[in-house]
Parts: sequence; C-alpha cells; structure tokens
Amino acid sequence: MPDKTLAAVKTGPSTTECREFDLPDMPADAALMKVEVAGVCGTDVSQYKLPLRGAPLIMGHENVGYLSHVGSEFAKRKGVKEGDLMFLAHYLPCGHCEWDHMGEYRHCEATEWFYDPKAIRYGYTSMDNAPGLWGGFSHYLYLPMNAVLHPV
Repeated sequence: MPDKTLAAVKTGPSTTECREFDLPDMPADAALMKVEVAGVCGTDVSQYKLPLRGAPLIMGHENVGYLSHVGSEFAKRKGVKEGDLMFLAHYLPCGHCEWDHMGEYRHCEATEWFYDPKAIRYGYTSMDNAPGLWGGFSHYLYLPMNAVLHPV
C-alpha cells in the first residue's frame, strides 16, 4: 500500500490546489477506500463557488471505490475484505437512533451540523478534522467504523 495520496483541495471560493498527504496509520476499526469514481453533482458546483466555513477541504460526496487497507475489526463487523467494490454514503451516522435503523441517515442528529457542529459528512468536512481524507476528490478516503457502505 502506498504511504501517500494526492487530493484536489478546495482552498477558497472556486479555488483548488492539488496536494499530497501522508496516509494515516490504520486502526483495527477503520479502513481506506481507493477511489475509482467520484461524482460531481449540482451541490458540488454550488458549494465550490462559496467561501470556506473553516479549513480547506476535499470535496466529493458521491464515491465508489475498492476497500484498500481494512482493519481486522472493521472487516469482521462489516463483513468486508480488501478489494471489495463499494459505494460510500456521505453520512457518518450514530448507528443507534431510530432514523439509522430505518436507513434514513440524513435525519440522524449525528450527521446534522445544526445538532452537532462536529458532524462529519464526506465532501463537506474540513481537513482540520483528522485524518482529513473526507472527500472523494482524493485517491483515498478514510472510513471509520460508522461509514455506511453498499456493495457494488
């Protein structure tokens, strides 16, 4: 596995820089996704033009890729392995609320900045939230245990 990744980083309104980052050390309860496809939708276009609400970020919330470095606990609990092709939902839910049990992750308070200013969403979370690989306009994405994956 490589030890670095490239990413297109939004640094301001309509401004992007290509930057290289170290890949994080992987705990047993996380994984990396090697991004194969990152979609661009109307939300990306409108968000790209807006000022940052914090530190620079890696955009891209519609992502498909292959699981790369998969921690043992992540693999066991999610029933996945390295090389599996997955679609990644852009919400990181709590996993415990009624909304999550219905698969309506966008309503989970853990995914909503109104309820939780530290909520993480792929494509919208600043890089000051370690490890920073929260967008698909990068070669690799970081997947904590609460990442929602769908087999392709």
